[in-house]
Parts: sequence; C-alpha cells; structure tokens
Amino acid sequence: MPLFGEAASPYDDVIEKVTAETCTSENWTLIVDICDKVAAEQSKGAKMCLLSIKKRLNHRDPHVVLLALSVLDSLWSNCGVHFRREVSSREFSQELASKATHSNRSVGEKTRLMLKKWAENECKTDASLGLIESLYNNLVAEGHSFESDTPSSKMKVSILCKVIAIKTLIYFQTLSSDPNVVQSAEEEEALARAIALSLDDTSRNCSIYPSTINNVQNNGSTSNKCVERDVRALYDFEAAEDNELTFVTGDIITVLDDSDQNWWKGRSSRGEGLFPSSFVTSQLNPSPEPAANPDDNADDDKQSQQQQPVRVARIDESVLLECLRLLEDCDPTGERPDPPELAEAEINSHAQVILRTESA
Repeated sequence: MPLFGEAASPYDDVIEKVTAETCTSENWTLIVDICDKVAAEQSKGAKMCLLSIKKRLNHRDPHVVLLALSVLDSLWSNCGVHFRREVSSREFSQELASKATHSNRSVGEKTRLMLKKWAENECKTDASLGLIESLYNNLVAEGHSFESDTPSSKMKVSILCKVIAIKTLIYFQTLSSDPNVVQSAEEEEALARAIALSLDDTSRNCSIYPSTINNVQNNGSTSNKCVERDVRALYDFEAAEDNELTFVTGDIITVLDDSDQNWWKGRSSRGEGLFPSSFVTSQLNPSPEPAANPDDNADDDKQSQQQQPVRVARIDESVLLECLRLLEDCDPTGERPDPPELAEAEINSHAQVILRTESA
C-alpha cells in the first residue's frame, strides 16, 4: 500500500492549479469550487483531496506551501466533520507539526496561527479532533509564537466570504425562471446563511481594507501622527460597512488618520469613519467653470435632468459577476490599491440581497 501522499488523486490537477508558483494570490473562486466538491464527496473526497494537498505542502517553494495552507484552512472551515477528522489523523497531524516548526518563518507562522484558530473553535466541541488540539498545546508548551506580523489574513477571509455570498446569489438565479423569487425554504435558508457570512461576520471581524486604527495602535511610537487637515470629496461615496463614512461630491472632510495609502479615517458633518483616499482632493476650492448664459440656465437644467441616467435596483447577474471579478483582482496584502470601481460594485451587489429579502 503506498504511503500517504504518494498515490495519485483526482484532485491533483485542481490543487496544483490553485497553488501554482505563478499565482500571485489566492484564487478564492476556485477554492470555493474545491470546497463544494469535497463537501459533496464527504469522506472519500476528504481523503483524496488531502493526498493532493500534502504533496503541495512538501513543495520546495515556500510560496506554494503558503497557498496550500490557505486551501487547507478553507477546506477545514467549509467541508464539515469528515474533512476535519481526516486532518486530525495521526499521519497528517505529524505533517502539520513539521510545517508549524518550518525553517521558513512565513510557513511556520501561518501554520501555527491556523492550528490556534482550529484548537480554539472546532476542536473545543469535537473530541475526535483531539490530536490537533494536542499538537497546538505542545507547540504552546515549547514556547512557539502565535502572533502574526502580517494583517492580511482577515482581509483574505473577507474576500472569501463575499465571493461565497455572490456565488450563492448567482446559483439561485439559475434555479429560478424568475430571478426575483426564492423557490423553497431550503434555498431561503442557504441564502440567509451566505448573506450572514458575507455581511455580518465580515463587518464584525474583518474588512476588505486594512484597519488603520489597529495599525496606529500596534506601531505605537514608530508611527508618525497624522496632522489633521481638510480635504474635499471628488465623488459620492456611500458607506458599505458600519465603520465607513458616507459623503457626497463637494463635502469637506477632516482627515484624522492617513497611515494607510488606500483608506483614510475622517470626520465630517455626516459622522466619522473610513473612506477611500482616491475619492478626495486637498484642493478645497473646485476649479472655476466657464460662465454660462443666464438665459440658458433653465434649458440646461432640463436637459441635464433628462440626460441623467436613473439607477434602478434590480436583480442582475452581470453585476454580481463583475463584483466577483473585481474581488478576485484584489491584493489581500494591501500593497496594491483595490480597483476604484469595487466600492460601487459591492454596493450594487448588496442592493440585490435586499431585493431578494423583500421578494421572499
């Protein structure tokens, strides 16, 4: 009988694709598809998928190993007790132990943080996962660190949650001839779970952008305090999360924290919160416009109103797909700015969730 990890697996190709050396970040759409397939195949799928993952965990390129750990963590969270018990086997626990003490700092840190999360959550309610909890306790006793130097893990979870919610909306639209109708109680319950995962959990525990408040607190004296200054809004921005600041074009905002290049914290007459830095300018006075003929003002206003497009909230799969594409293009590390159109795409996608709730 071949040793664990040496046999061929039907998951080899897809796991190699999602952990390829050329991948610059996690492909969350493909990861969700893998989770769906493994969950459907239960124990058999768990065994076969772990065969493929172990091969990638032993790859010589640390980048491949880190991607494999991301896939493993997603499978643990989404594929149920069958997969978790396979991970908690003696043989695979030994594999995780070697990764938790890996010579590469990033690999060791990510494995230990993953084990800590598992031990403090699923392992507490399932005695069959005792080997994972024991491994975590041993690492703690040996004095290994379980602190992260990188704040990107929550951002990655946020992206994954939003991808799952959008894929769920698209799936239910394909089931119904009328996309505005949820056909069964099962569909409604599944949709509610996906929406709760995307909106409630992500707004409470994680965010698509770095937390500038936490960064300032963690950096302490090494960070330069922001000198408050006023900026002017170039575009309308509607808050998609509770900690964001809504404003309209022309609003004056006082910048309180600009330690992150993409998201600043500010205060205005509308409240206080985070907003995209690309939506504002330091030029408080707008550029003067050419003088118009007063006699033509009324006609110009009428033409402007007639030409102004009216945005009607509706169920539109193309909007969801575009939002999904933009989310896949996001850089979870925060080094590359998010696409500027992402905020509006998320708002339009969220509006479809509200429409589904009303139609149900």
